Amino acid sequence: MKHCLFLFALLLAVTLSATEVDRLLTEYQQIKTVTCQIRRTSSGGNQTVRFLSRVYWQNDDRLHVENLSPIPRRIVSNGNTFFSYAQGDPKGFSRPVDALSEEMTISLRKIPGTPMDHLLRLKGLEEKKLNPDGTLTRTGYQAEKRYVVLRVDSLNRLEGIDFFETSTLQEKVASYRYSNFKEVLSGVWVPLLQEAVLAVGDDQEVSETVQVDRFVANEPVAKTLFDPATFFDKQIDFVDSFAKIYGE
Repeated sequence: MKHCLFLFALLLAVTLSATEVDRLLTEYQQIKTVTCQIRRTSSGGNQTVRFLSRVYWQNDDRLHVENLSPIPRRIVSNGNTFFSYAQGDPKGFSRPVDALSEEMTISLRKIPGTPMDHLLRLKGLEEKKLNPDGTLTRTGYQAEKRYVVLRVDSLNRLEGIDFFETSTLQEKVASYRYSNFKEVLSGVWVPLLQEAVLAVGDDQEVSETVQVDRFVANEPVAKTLFDPATFFDKQIDFVDSFAKIYGE
């Protein structure tokens, strides 16, 4: 009996100490596989660029992304090695998964269609409960370079993320809004519409809209989709840095 009470108390303590980031990541991590299509439109400086991708993902570092526009590019990770090749490039990029940069590792491990890329960067940071915004609760985090505020609705769905220069919340540098939610698993909501505005200096802004279509979670994904040999020509020379491709 004493042992059971101790385990219960320990579980309760862990639950109470979990941050909003931890809660959201735990919910998303119920998703083990994803297939979807992503349409991304970026606008700024009188230019608009549209991206279209088909994505297949599995939570053991397996990924297949087919970028159809504006430049055809294919990314394949088989769980051990990451490959990327853009049509027309003289070489491709490849590294072992455990040798990828932090940024590329987050891109590989974030669940497609979710805001996990932002949340993973906030994991482990102390949080502060802020005054609500109407029906939305707000939680703040002091990141390395920005103060980040999560906005959560009454159904515990992440409605938005705001980035500020400081904790005074006076100068907003980026804002993300999430809507058109789909409950892909019980209690797990994925925003099929994601809208962002980012300040880029000199009073200029870049806006981005992401639409997620045909999102399917936890259905088997064909293993052949994660086999690089199936999709890359044997003549492609893969190197371990982008500098070796573009001479940067």
